[in-house]
Amino acid sequence: MLESKSIYLRRFEEKDAEQLLKWGKNARYHNLAAFENYQNIDEARRGVQQYMARPESYIICLRQNDQIIGLIELYERGLDEQSGLLKTKEVGFLLDQAFEGHGYMTEALRLILNYAFKKKRQKEIWAGTFVNNEKSQKLLEKLGFQYVYTVDYSQISTLFSYQEKYYLLKQAEWLKIDANMKS
Repeated sequence: MLESKSIYLRRFEEKDAEQLLKWGKNARYHNLAAFENYQNIDEARRGVQQYMARPESYIICLRQNDQIIGLIELYERGLDEQSGLLKTKEVGFLLDQAFEGHGYMTEALRLILNYAFKKKRQKEIWAGTFVNNEKSQKLLEKLGFQYVYTVDYSQISTLFSYQEKYYLLKQAEWLKIDANMKS
């Protein structure tokens, strides 16, 4: 378990389906982060199973009362050893809107970035946000991520109708930033 002053990250559990269903029924999360559009508890349970199967998917909880306030995960960008992609990950996150503005996602991202760069020895962490998700973009920039490019997925397939901005944070840069935050 990863923990900070106000929050901790834990693995997904079956009981988390109710919370996934709540987020899944809220169009805000789908529109800002492509969160799955769960319509019933069985769909949410299948979603929990998917999160449980991923090795680096976590629920964000408040330390004071164990309340679920979000999720965060690191996932593979590719599995090809030759390309070096195994030393890179992508981070995805969601914070319940009721808990915005308290610094919780900053804490969660700091935890996961320290874990990725220091323990897992990742070289790069990428993050993608919908172009209209300015809060997430500002948060990433605050933590040292640099904007790299935008993908218009509607040009790739008629199944998609969104654009996504991609940000990059390199290990050496994060280690400097993290050292400065502590001093």
